[in-house]
Amino acid sequence: MTILAYNLSSNIKDNLQKIEALRRQILLLPIPPKTELRLKWEASLQRTYWSLILAGNPLSKTDMVKLLSTQSKTRLNPEQKEVVNYKKTLDFIRENWLISSKPVSLTTIKKLYDLACKPTLGTNTRLSSNSKKLQPFIDYLQAGKESPVIQAGIAQISTINADAFGEGNGSIARLVPYLYLYKHGYDFRGLLVLDEYLRKDLFSLKEAIESVGRNKHLTLWLEYFTNGILTQLQSAYKIASSAKFQTDLPAAFWKLNDRQVDILNSLEQPGAKATNKKVQEKYKVSQITASRDLSKLVKLGLLFSHGKGRSAHYTKV
Repeated sequence: MTILAYNLSSNIKDNLQKIEALRRQILLLPIPPKTELRLKWEASLQRTYWSLILAGNPLSKTDMVKLLSTQSKTRLNPEQKEVVNYKKTLDFIRENWLISSKPVSLTTIKKLYDLACKPTLGTNTRLSSNSKKLQPFIDYLQAGKESPVIQAGIAQISTINADAFGEGNGSIARLVPYLYLYKHGYDFRGLLVLDEYLRKDLFSLKEAIESVGRNKHLTLWLEYFTNGILTQLQSAYKIASSAKFQTDLPAAFWKLNDRQVDILNSLEQPGAKATNKKVQEKYKVSQITASRDLSKLVKLGLLFSHGKGRSAHYTKV
């Protein structure tokens, strides 16, 4: 049975008010573009790292930084693929769901599994028999007018308890809150890292999850969840206001050459697309050089990649 009942306790209301105030402060914070680019990249790395160590991925943060910042010439092992695919799924949410009027559906959540988990875990054979457990909360949130933060919290605990994705369920449950937050414009400039809060106190996470089944309502879970959002936003604001970087990547990683800058400028017009072939022809460079330019812009979060192989094209973020 899907549990959707809850009360807006004084703790939840207080957390929501503080979250809204911090959201405004973060939105108004003057951050130089180059600094913001790096802060967003590092936040995406942190989300990937903290979520995947919860999933049991053995790679260190240093390993993940290297993997996501360089072009590997060797075949990736399953753990490395998991990192790359999780990061791609976060990018998918940012590209397709930031301030979106589209309704979230079961197909939407299944897409998250297909991107993040299917390449390493295979086809999910359990979803067809467990999809009925997901539909009630999807319908409830679509019809309701709850705060986006409350929606994200309900979506996460409902996904955890539905357990519709087998081994990949935890990863999907940690992606779903971002889906609902981004849909309503609560991306907090891409700086929120909720997953760190979940991982750093596993006892409190376990207690909050178990409170739902024990009490038959979501109130204690939502107190925990909203406190997590608040805690991580306080950390994000502190990092952003002090421009405190958390990786020691060389300056060359962030630096663009003239050709890469021009590629970005050429995509300013809405609907503009770049392809490897177009870059080769325009700048008289080899296929390998064009690929490196486009790949770097994608890794920095400046371009979105669509499709694979010869059909691949790129659009500006």
